[in-house]
Parts: sequence; C-alpha cells; structure tokens
Amino acid sequence: MNICSKVVLLVDDSPTVRRMLDWSLKSLGVKTVHAGDGLEALELLRTRDVDLAIVDLNMPRMDGIELIRSLRGIQKLKSLPIILLTTEGREEDRELAYDAGANLFMTKPSTPTLLRLNASAFLGIPDPAQPEVGKANP
Repeated sequence: MNICSKVVLLVDDSPTVRRMLDWSLKSLGVKTVHAGDGLEALELLRTRDVDLAIVDLNMPRMDGIELIRSLRGIQKLKSLPIILLTTEGREEDRELAYDAGANLFMTKPSTPTLLRLNASAFLGIPDPAQPEVGKANP
C-alpha cells in the first residue's frame, strides 16, 4: 500500500459505517479523520485541512445537507469535493444534495470498489486495486 498525503473526512453517526468506509479507502493510502455528525465535522475542520469529505445524510444535531451548505459558505472549503453517501435514494434527496453543493450522490450500501474509484477520482490519485488503462500486462 502506498501512503499519500491526502486526507479524507468521514462523517457518519455510525462508528461501524465509518470503520467500513475507512477500510474501503485503505488501499488508496489516504489518511482518514472521523466525525459523528455535521457539527463535529465543522469543529474538526477549524484545525484540520482535508482533501475530500464523505458525508452521511441523516445524522443528529446537523444532517448532511446542512453540513454541505455550511461548508460551501466557508471560503477555504467552497471547492472541497463532497460525496453524500446515504441510504436514502429518493430523487428529492438527490436534488437536495446537489442543490446544497454535493459533488456526488451515492447510495448505501456501496461497494468498496465504487467508493474507491470515486474517491480516487476526486483526490486525483490512482486506485492501486484497478489496472492502469493503456498499460500492457507482460
């Protein structure tokens, strides 16, 4: 596993989901930081820079939509890539997420491969679990 300097913020009220997301991203070599809800995420971002946020929709105190709107209102975080990852698959939830400023709407459960592919694309790093396009295998 390569270690890179990229940091991913995982925001979900379920510690189990955060651990699963962490495990899914492990092969990318990124560092992860965790928050249990939107308010905790905002507090963490006061002192920590991140390169990508993966955010749940339904959380106590501050949900994912409120968090995304708050992040988009902070100058240094306006361009932070945000993936909203939720069990909610309704079209109105998708529209709310994109209107708030999410870059991608994904539904749970998501495969580790799909999560890694999307995260690596936003981070601008290769996914070592995927073969390089155009590179011949000896």
